[in-house]
Amino acid sequence: MSQTPRLTEADVIAYMEDHPDFFIGKDDLLAGMRIPHNSGPATSLVERQLAVHRERNVELRQRLSDLLENARRNDQLFEKSKRLVLALVEATTWVDVQAALDDSLRKDFSVDAWAMLHFTERQLEPPLIAIHSSEVQRSVHRLFKGHRAICGQLPEADIAQLLGVDESACRSVAAAHIRGKDNLGILTVASEDPGYYRSSVDTLFLDFIADVLALRLPQIPVS
Repeated sequence: MSQTPRLTEADVIAYMEDHPDFFIGKDDLLAGMRIPHNSGPATSLVERQLAVHRERNVELRQRLSDLLENARRNDQLFEKSKRLVLALVEATTWVDVQAALDDSLRKDFSVDAWAMLHFTERQLEPPLIAIHSSEVQRSVHRLFKGHRAICGQLPEADIAQLLGVDESACRSVAAAHIRGKDNLGILTVASEDPGYYRSSVDTLFLDFIADVLALRLPQIPVS
């Protein structure tokens, strides 16, 4: 005499997945079902489903809000970047380039300090910063440890070196190499907030501006 096979939990789950409309028209069955959960007493299946849908809706709204906020920030970054690039294109001397960078980085991007170091034997007048010493140039390069850009906290002396000053109140930096034809240097932005520039921050914007400078600087006279 054969025995009737017993249904397992997996069998029930598989059946419900294959028949998601099983409870349609079975209101009495739904009303009698109870599902315990963390919020306290048992509740009906319908009530639990509504609660799950509400939770998912809240999560989806938050994700949508995050996406819209990221899009807004990206639009703002694009507009600021466009203004800076157009100003660099219109510059007719290196001093004009310096002025365009200073105006954009301080006003649009609110950096506490910034610098563009030129690794050159030329005699440059302030506010241009020329690094003549090959030893100092090597010292700056070592800070990058072979990378195109760096971002995060550095010792005070290293930050000052990247900014071309003796000392600085800044405690975090982002810096990128400028690698142009017959023109090498470093573009650095810095903050007095130790956590403002972190190693996890993307340096894509700084790399982009450094690439623009690498193309533009050799095209225009120093003064």
